[in-house]
Order: sequence, then structure tokens, then C-alpha cells
Amino acid sequence: MRMSFLILSTAIMTAAATSTTFAADNVKAGDYRLAIATPIGELPFNLKLEKKGNAQGGEWVAAYVNGPERMQAEIVRVNGDTLSIEFPSYASKLEATVGADGAVTGKIVLNRVSGVSDIPITGRLGQSHRFNADAAKEFAKLGGRWALTMPMPDGTTRPGIGEFTQTGSDIHGAVMYINADSRWLAGEVRGNAFSMSVFDGGTGSLWKGTLQPDGSLKGQTYTLVGFSTADFSAVRDAQAALPDPTKLTYLNPGYDKFEFSFPDLNGKPVTLADERFKGKVTIITIGGSWCPTCHDEAAYIAPFIRENRERGLEGIALMYEYSPEFAKAAAACRNFQKRYGIDYPMLIAGTSDKAAASKTLPMINAVLVYPTMIVVDRKGQVRQIHTSFPGPATGVHHEEFKKEFNKLIDGLLAEGV
Repeated sequence: MRMSFLILSTAIMTAAATSTTFAADNVKAGDYRLAIATPIGELPFNLKLEKKGNAQGGEWVAAYVNGPERMQAEIVRVNGDTLSIEFPSYASKLEATVGADGAVTGKIVLNRVSGVSDIPITGRLGQSHRFNADAAKEFAKLGGRWALTMPMPDGTTRPGIGEFTQTGSDIHGAVMYINADSRWLAGEVRGNAFSMSVFDGGTGSLWKGTLQPDGSLKGQTYTLVGFSTADFSAVRDAQAALPDPTKLTYLNPGYDKFEFSFPDLNGKPVTLADERFKGKVTIITIGGSWCPTCHDEAAYIAPFIRENRERGLEGIALMYEYSPEFAKAAAACRNFQKRYGIDYPMLIAGTSDKAAASKTLPMINAVLVYPTMIVVDRKGQVRQIHTSFPGPATGVHHEEFKKEFNKLIDGLLAEGV
């Protein structure tokens, strides 16, 4: 009887072992080169995956690499041959499987105004190059400032500024518009052609072009924001500048104050007349968790307000989200709030549609750009409205903004009520 039990037990254990599939431990720390197929070519991006601590109980960390920038992932999950990199503040993530040979297949899930989009990706472990594994032996010199022009579908043109730094054949920098910037582009120059790309977890773009005989640039760009392709041209111009961002958005005639009442993330109405803001210099930001430039702005403004609160500085974020449902919009804002440690009120003001957003704020000419920043003095008077925000990828433009902004706020904090 005992022998029969042992035989039966052995048979059951053998069957269980043969019917269970264990995931191979293919996801390893190291450099990954990943790519998205686009209509103008491959959009490559780099990922560095590391494990902190011991092999059994260590924590996985990951960062997207774009030139000198490291965009740290908010959540990293590894399970055998599967890898998940999440950015809840963007409502986006990467899901991939790594094969025994290091080949990567998967998708990037992006949240867009039209809904969630799944974008296929491929790649390989153990590669750190961007476009080409071998360094270019001959390359044009494209570093410096460029005045960029992009024809738009409505017949207008979109002006921009390209700021690039080149070391050998490696090039990085950003393209800046009045409403946003490309964030950190990184790539190479090969002969007279250049290729640059960026992916930061929530958005990305590919830029390809050629230096022309007359010294100008011509090329195409593809962006993941609108999944669209556009032509561009550029000429060297060390003095290239965009319109004054403090003159584009303004108070309409008949208004002398910026007034509103919107619910916070718990549904409680908040106004600028509340006790918390009386006698304070208040920075009011108009943005959304989906907006890459708003992320750059929050990364700068949130600690700035904390560091100056005892001097009399406060903040309010008016959030215009993709979803018209309060619960979904509030959940998106909480993820955004957590990432940047925002400790001032975040209010659900409406949806991201600019025309609809403009109707919620009749005291200004329009919500032209996300983000837009309104600075109110201790007496409740609007002292400046700044359209957009030059992120750190814009280099000298970012530094100039910080210098002028600090000067403005210091002056307002020194004023009496």
C-alpha cells in the first residue's frame, strides 16, 4: 500500500513539473537599444536597466537615455523574460519580452486625446548606440543656433529655434517653439546628413535632414504626439528668437484680476480669494498631466514654491485633462502630483481642448498654449502672464528664463500688501 502511494505521488509530481512552464530569466541589467518604426524611418531610443542591492531582494531601476538626459522610470517590473516600465504621471508604459538571444519585442502604450495607442517596438539587449554602431568618419558641423521654419497644413508656417551641441559626430540639443520644445534630442551627423530622436516615456520624435550646398538644412520630423510627419527647413542664425512669451496672453479689457472657482482633487471649490492666498504672491499654472512641457515646468516650479513659501509664495495648478470625467481626471492629476511632489492645490478646471478651456477663463484673451503661467502679486493683481515654458533641453533659453523669473519673484515678494 505504501509502495503504491509513493509511485502515485511520484507520478503526480512528475506530471506537475512537465506541465508547468517557468519564464526564462532573460531580462538582465544593461543597455538596451529599442526602436519604433515610423513613416520616415526608425525612431531609436536607449534604455539603461539596473538592479540595486542583492540579486534576490534588489530593486530594478531604469532610465531612458537621451544624450546627457536620464529620464528615470517611475515603476519598473521584471518577471523572468518580461519587462514593464511605467510612467503613471503620463499614463504610459512599455511592455516587452526579452528572448534568450537578447532580442526585445513589445509595445509602448501612450495616452492621447483620441484614446490609448499601442505602438510596437523592437530592440536588443547589449547595445548602446543610437543610430549606427560604427562612428562616422566624416561629418558636417551642425552645432549652434538655427532658425527653423515648418510649413503647416493650414498654409501658415511655424517658427522655431534649434539649439544643438556637437562633439565629433555625436549631436544633441532641442528644437524650441513658442508652445513647447522637443525635449532632449540625441543622434549623429554622418556626412552631410543628421538623425536625432527622443523618447522620454510619454512622448517622442524623430528628426532627419541634410545640410544643403547653401548651408541651410532641410528635412522631416515625425512626432508621437500627433503621429504626424512634417517638413522643415533651417538656416544658421545666432540671433534667432521667438516672440516675447510675456506678450502673447493677456487680460481682456474690463478685467483687472484673474478670478476662478474650480474643484480640487477632492471636489472642494478653491478660489484665489481663499484665506490661503491672501497677501501672498501666487503662481498659477495652466496645464495638464498629458503635456510634456508641463512636466518640465512642474519639475522646476514645485520645488521653487516649497523653497520660497516662508517668504510668502504660493501656487495653484489649473489642470485641463483629456478625460471629462472628474474621477479619471483627478486620478491622472494625483499621479502627476506624486511624481513632482506638488504640495499646492491642483484644480480640475476642464478638458484639454483649448477653445473649451478658454471659455472657463474669460478674463484672458485665450488659452493659447499649455503650459501658461500667471503671476499674481500680494494685492491680487496680475503682474505677468508667461506663455509656455522653456525646458532644460533648451539650454541657454532655460537658464535665461530662470534668471528673469527669480528676479521677478524676488521683487514681488519684497513688496508689501
